Amino acid sequence: MKPAQTIEQQDWMSTQEVRAVMDALGGAAQARFVGGCVRNALLDEEVGDIDIATTWTPEEVTQKLEAAGIKVVPTGIDHGTVTAVTNAKAFEITTLRKDVQTDGRRAVVAYTDDWAEDAQRRDFTMNTLLADMDGNIYDPTGKGLADLQARKIIFVGEPAQRIAEDYLRILRFFRFHAFYGQGEMDKAALKACTAGADKIETLSKERITQEFLKILSADQPQSVLDIMFENGILSALHFEDYSSDFLRDVCTFQNRYGLGFVASRLFALAGLSLENIKATAKFLLFPKVFVKDIEAIDQVLKLPNLSEEHAVKVAVYKYGRVPTAQALMIELANDRVMNNDAPAALEIIQKWDIPNFPVSGDDLIKEGFERGPALGEELTRREEDWIAAGFKAT
Repeated sequence: MKPAQTIEQQDWMSTQEVRAVMDALGGAAQARFVGGCVRNALLDEEVGDIDIATTWTPEEVTQKLEAAGIKVVPTGIDHGTVTAVTNAKAFEITTLRKDVQTDGRRAVVAYTDDWAEDAQRRDFTMNTLLADMDGNIYDPTGKGLADLQARKIIFVGEPAQRIAEDYLRILRFFRFHAFYGQGEMDKAALKACTAGADKIETLSKERITQEFLKILSADQPQSVLDIMFENGILSALHFEDYSSDFLRDVCTFQNRYGLGFVASRLFALAGLSLENIKATAKFLLFPKVFVKDIEAIDQVLKLPNLSEEHAVKVAVYKYGRVPTAQALMIELANDRVMNNDAPAALEIIQKWDIPNFPVSGDDLIKEGFERGPALGEELTRREEDWIAAGFKAT
């Protein structure tokens, strides 16, 4: 396969760790960068994970890497993937594959040494692009570069077939459009996603949650979410209280102040309703800390005059810096806080030295209180007086 174009060698390609792994695997005929790192390099965006495709089998990959003194972890050996670890940096290395059998949730694969055949089992044309150490870009479908340049999210081959192989690709389609797409969505892809929408519930909550939260983390996810809901994609998450404009405004203020936070976006999506958040459990599964963040934001929103110095300090003292900052973003979107008041409030949220309440239960016992509910009530009363007095002893 001849290169479709050549770019300047990227900094990430020439690091000691990358060179060690690629040298162990051989030249461009045996190993190439694939997927996100190639896509982002061509878009001049930050490269995160570096994935590698190879013609070697997992056993051969393991032998070659270990011979070079590189640690190998069999992270996805059933699917032809191992992870190389060197200097605390990890690289997923996957043998070229072809699908033997799929059921929409998992696939049985066989190995191949054909780069074009491997590309045919991938999801979108932009994710089939390959690169070697010299910056040569390979386009095995002949469409990946053009689609990437046009910012079009196009399935490899027939969209319905790609989706039938893994129903998570429905959510991936919308996620990729939120991050990389421009203009109207591909009609054939949208039609296939709509047709397969009811199959999403066959996926695990963990997989659905991961993709959905990635969609929410896009700069402005509401336009993609609106199209999803219009086409019956995760329509159970389309609440009556949802306002696309409100979510857009929350995201706008988060982006403006560098305070992107997915939990508060989900809360905005749910119409600021804790009951709606509970209803997302049909599809989504969150860690307890995620729900606690939302509950804390809800409590801050119940406090009056959030733009005033004392109110901001009360919120930070009782509920923490992050929930207070996120509640401020929501109040800005609600037009209950003026934009020119936000910098001063954020200064307090981020830099105020949170004081410790100077009275303890032991102090009250020394005053003659006995252990029990009455002691707790008195301690709470005094703390509230202390807070009301500006966090000063009366």
